Amino acid sequence: MANSDSENKFDESRMRDKEDRSDDPLFVPHFDEIEEFRSAESAPGPGPEYSAILESICGATDDSQAVERYDGTLGVTTAFVDQHQSAVCQVQWNDNLGSVYTNPGNVSNVRWGTGTMIAEDIMITCGHLFDQTGGGWQRPRSNGSSNIISPQEIAENMQVNFNFQVDSSGNAQTETSFAILELIEYRLGGVDMAICRISGNPGATFGTARVSTTDASVGNMICIIGHPAGQPKRIEAGPTTQIDGNFIRYNDIDTLGGNSGSGILRASDGGIVGVHTNGGCGSGSPGPTGGSNYGLRIERFIEVSPTLQAISGPQKIKFSDDNKLKFSDDNKFKFSDDGKPKFSDDNKFKFSDDNKLKFSDDNKRKAVDDKFKNIDDVKSVGLDKGPLDNFGGGFAGGQGVGGRLPGVLSSTAVRRPFALGHGHHAANLARMQGAELEATMAQIEGQMAELINGLSQLEATYSSLQAEYESLTGGSNSQ
Repeated sequence: MANSDSENKFDESRMRDKEDRSDDPLFVPHFDEIEEFRSAESAPGPGPEYSAILESICGATDDSQAVERYDGTLGVTTAFVDQHQSAVCQVQWNDNLGSVYTNPGNVSNVRWGTGTMIAEDIMITCGHLFDQTGGGWQRPRSNGSSNIISPQEIAENMQVNFNFQVDSSGNAQTETSFAILELIEYRLGGVDMAICRISGNPGATFGTARVSTTDASVGNMICIIGHPAGQPKRIEAGPTTQIDGNFIRYNDIDTLGGNSGSGILRASDGGIVGVHTNGGCGSGSPGPTGGSNYGLRIERFIEVSPTLQAISGPQKIKFSDDNKLKFSDDNKFKFSDDGKPKFSDDNKFKFSDDNKLKFSDDNKRKAVDDKFKNIDDVKSVGLDKGPLDNFGGGFAGGQGVGGRLPGVLSSTAVRRPFALGHGHHAANLARMQGAELEATMAQIEGQMAELINGLSQLEATYSSLQAEYESLTGGSNSQ
């Protein structure tokens, strides 16, 4: 059960130390203050030995593993990690701050945190990556002023890196970097969240993660993939231990500063069920008094984020293919193909095909074809303007009742002889017209059956496209 607003606010206030200290585990460590790091600086590879920079973990040992060397023993499969790790990126300060700012601070080129792509150009992460203070790090000051640059400007002086990781042999992969263009959302609702727009649409290349619309449950296996202490990408996993106010907690998943912003993935479906924000584990973890690491749970994130509401809301799928094929599903199914077949379902079933065939169902079926417009709508088809052609000159000329009767496809207006006013002639004509009408109705019913079959095929195509789309888009210290 969620806590009251006052309890939530108290929890939020605990996320940051009041003092801006260099050992605040919310941020990456200052490697120049770590003796083991100084001795490892000259060693080959992408960074220092991971064990040299551990600050706080859940229990006595760190269990995390490099993503491409993962052995499947942490609670999720190697296939799960292979499928979801590529959408995870590292957030890093640009290396040119000294040429941009008179007072650039000490953050130039620092590997800062983690994010996850949720659309081709949209990244989800935590808000404190863009805070103006914290961790003893000095952010740039606006030129000609002593003011620290804004969170928006902080974001615009950062980039995201993909493939900052080692391969199965331990060799560094080649990184690919993209600029952060915009801080779209930042700490909305007073919670530690952020959403950024990224240049170059990296999600199209490296993939995206699906945002879950529901929180994890206690006991659900979850996975965190990120860059602890700014190091090459690693994976850790363990069970959800508590849903507490705004937070999802886990006391057997080791994280460090630099993991901040990592998506929390549910093992059962790969959906993002939260964003990692804080540390809190101790040597007694996992255990009732050992503390826990935690993050912002996804339902709370969605509550405050218009972007996530748009992504995870009723608009389930939109697809277009070069103006030839278009799909949209916002609880109203619509389909169009290059101006020819059109389909929509807004509780009233409608179909049209290039002005040739039209069909609608609004609790009553109606079919209209430009070829079928002269069906009589009077009480007696035999005694009122029947759709006859070539019916003139009386009965003796062979064109009477025994002559050719037209189908109902004709719209030719004719003049009926006076003899049709007599009952027996009218009755005979009515019977013959009735037979023609029955045949026509049978033909219409056949066309309607074909339409329904065609629409079933459209629905099957739509379901297939939706499934393909969903598979592509998707499962108390601070860090």
